[in-house]
Amino acid sequence: MGHIRTYMTAFRRLLKDRRGASVLEMTVLLPFLVALAFGVIEFGRALQHYHAINKSVRDAARFLARVQVDCAAPPSTACNIVDPNDLTRARNLARTGYVTNGGQPILNYWTNPNTVNVQITPFDNSGGTFRGQANIPIIRVTASVPFQDLGMLGVLGFSAITFNVQHDELHIGE
Repeated sequence: MGHIRTYMTAFRRLLKDRRGASVLEMTVLLPFLVALAFGVIEFGRALQHYHAINKSVRDAARFLARVQVDCAAPPSTACNIVDPNDLTRARNLARTGYVTNGGQPILNYWTNPNTVNVQITPFDNSGGTFRGQANIPIIRVTASVPFQDLGMLGVLGFSAITFNVQHDELHIGE
């Protein structure tokens, strides 16, 4: 019976002892805080990369809005860029920020120029709804770029992110 009383006294003393409570709390919270910090960093990187892709696709569309485009007589269903090198220049501009080939990609993992696509759709203005030509080309530049994360998204349970960005620009010619 004396042993039980000794154990109970020691147990009550242990329950009242607060030395080490902060170490225990920090041990429990630290993994969550680290995961939260790295998650914020990863989402910040993703937002920054999305913004860079969005701006570069917009620049490529604005570049193509100034090149020579040939549309058939209205009502046309397709328009073509007269100089095929302009399409290559626009893809380079979107990926690297330069129209010439060989520049470093804006994002080190965005190396495939085929992720940038261009579609030119004519707007039928043969009825004269708007001032201007009978076919008004609308340039749409799209990019589909898979985000290369640091690995934290998978740890947090998120699937891989692919940025799908598009920008439409009205053709204004040279």
